[in-house]
Amino acid sequence: MTTAVSCAAGNLREQILSAAASCFRERGIKATTMQEIAKRAGISVGNFYNYFDGKDAIIDEFAQREVARLAREIDEIVNGRVSLEEQQRQFCDSLRKQLEVQRVRVKIEIIEEAARNGSMGGIVKRSDAQVRELIKKMHRSRASADVSDEEIEVMVEMDMALVDGMAFRLIAHPELDVERMINAIVKTVIR
Repeated sequence: MTTAVSCAAGNLREQILSAAASCFRERGIKATTMQEIAKRAGISVGNFYNYFDGKDAIIDEFAQREVARLAREIDEIVNGRVSLEEQQRQFCDSLRKQLEVQRVRVKIEIIEEAARNGSMGGIVKRSDAQVRELIKKMHRSRASADVSDEEIEVMVEMDMALVDGMAFRLIAHPELDVERMINAIVKTVIR
């Protein structure tokens, strides 16, 4: 494949992912059809299938990208390239994005679908395991030698429960002061 063709294919793949993200936020995953994604991306449905097998493959791509982003951030933290203040700022920014109401709705829909759909369940479990390992790496890099692996595991699960739980709280309590909650979570997790 020539560089120009490879670049064009990469751009089209990004176009499809962008279209899918918009459709998922607007209509939800279940209600979004391949035809809608293809139309929004400006391609035929047949061409869509040259890039993705379906919605599960798109969700998998989003999950992989999120894990890769988190891995880069944690690598900077673990290797001491980011100050505590910068870590807190990055985490605040990340939480703000994760806790946008439309993203929260999509996340909840993914979890709901994962409970019924084995393929989606596998994507969620794999992504969750990767994120847990990254957060564990971050905590281990900060912890004193006397902190056991079991204690680190508990910290990781508590961090994830806080962030995941906020998504559900936003749906149940839309008037919640999100900024105040983000600041409290950041102070709890990044210390």
